Amino acid sequence: MSNKKYKGVIVDLDGIVWRGNRPLKNNIEALRLLHQRGARIVFLSNNAARSRAEYLEKLRSLGLPADMKNMINSGFAATYYLRGKNGKKVFIIGEAGLFYEATINGLIPVSIGTKADHVIVGLDRFLTYDKLAWATILIRQGATFIATNTDATLPHNDEELPGAGSIVAFLETATGKKPDIIIGKPNPWILELALKLNNLEKQDVLIIGDRLDTDILLGVKSGVDTLLVLTGVSSIDDIERLNITPTYVAKDLKSFVEEFNELFQLATENHQIN
Repeated sequence: MSNKKYKGVIVDLDGIVWRGNRPLKNNIEALRLLHQRGARIVFLSNNAARSRAEYLEKLRSLGLPADMKNMINSGFAATYYLRGKNGKKVFIIGEAGLFYEATINGLIPVSIGTKADHVIVGLDRFLTYDKLAWATILIRQGATFIATNTDATLPHNDEELPGAGSIVAFLETATGKKPDIIIGKPNPWILELALKLNNLEKQDVLIIGDRLDTDILLGVKSGVDTLLVLTGVSSIDDIERLNITPTYVAKDLKSFVEEFNELFQLATENHQIN
């Protein structure tokens, strides 16, 4: 059990704030309470299908504090990663949000049949064989292979549907190459970006998520405390099976905040001082 006091939290979206189209009310209520106490909230999602602007609208509709700085997803992070890299032409397997993030970050999305410097792969619910075929050709020809994340599945209501990782796995098999970089959790790079943009340090935050193999493993790799909330993908039984151990486990975020109020006392004190 950690004896730290946290200034902020790094919070996943799918499985914490909502599951599919269903808001998770107890978790949302707890996040509002933490905000009222002065805790800094940074949302960090592996889902690249939506743009940050879309996520902001949805979060604000739920009464949660959000702006461009504290809403980080793997689509934005992937395009941010390419700033300063050689080549601006990108072939995207993904949805509108990823195309939007690429465009506003100065990249040029290209269509099937056009050469590209980089291939960015995210969740694509409109995936076709032709998209996969052209991505395979480009990667074999030397285009940078960038995976927004490797989540095999994503929660949707009470089901688990194929995620971006399933598409990445197809391309790995077809090309014989692994991604040059995996942007999203559990890669510590995306956490470092989120902390940098919000002027936070590792010791200041608690990572809150529903997946052991992404959210919690990110914390383990980065030396950051973690909370597994049992409202999404992973269960208690998965802890032993995957051998990934969170700092804390809770049935939902509201019960955790109520039981461990003292963990955020520092945030409350800072809020009062400010």
